[in-house]
Amino acid sequence: MSFIKTKGFVIQSIAYRDSNRLLKLLTPEHGLITCSAQGAKSRKSTLRVASNPFVFAEFELFYYRERYRVQAASIIDAYLPLMEDIKRLTCVSHLAELVLDVLRDNAKGKTSYPFWAYASYKITTDSDPILMTNLAQLKYLSEQGFAPWINNCLICGKEFSAQGARFYFAEGGAICEQISCRKNIGSSSIMDLSLGSLAALSYLIHNPYEKCFNMQLSEQIRQEIINFSERYLTFVMEKSYQKLDMIKSLENFEQGNVK
Repeated sequence: MSFIKTKGFVIQSIAYRDSNRLLKLLTPEHGLITCSAQGAKSRKSTLRVASNPFVFAEFELFYYRERYRVQAASIIDAYLPLMEDIKRLTCVSHLAELVLDVLRDNAKGKTSYPFWAYASYKITTDSDPILMTNLAQLKYLSEQGFAPWINNCLICGKEFSAQGARFYFAEGGAICEQISCRKNIGSSSIMDLSLGSLAALSYLIHNPYEKCFNMQLSEQIRQEIINFSERYLTFVMEKSYQKLDMIKSLENFEQGNVK
């Protein structure tokens, strides 16, 4: 039995029983933990706002028999702009789903907390939340040991020419334009990547958070990165993530109305 004080992000908030909530908190010391917040749904509860999704707060927890209960919370950032922007909220919700999936088998993962701090902030504040989300998920997968091989040709080891490369998802790497190299791979889901996109991906993988989310990309490279990120996520996680499809549907609807 002990009392714990920790900062944490509410990655997920689930209502249960009449007035309680179960919180998935991402913390720097303990990784991802599940906490009960009793009475948090009540309008009079001091935990009502602190138990909202994606809030960043300092929590006082009671720990007993491998269970956590929230005793008190002091809000640091309620991320209110998210609640006013359906696109940003959907992007952060998508990223939260990925983080929860990754941490299901390794809840103590130490890199997830700083990653979420940078990524959620950029999605909330940047003018292009869709790009930030796709950069973030590629960065996160890379940190978990699933970095795509894009430094040079996976077969011959040579640098890529101005023609760029072809990425083979089943192999997790890019192949140069030489026929001899591509013959060695066989059938696989593929995607062509320009030299600019390869450079952007390399920069993203090898740089710290404060740099990798600040890239200035042309529209062509931006779209290539987004397309690649979506396909690579599905391949690595063996799951179809669909929250971002809601944004595409909304954008298509708005464009149709404009026309």
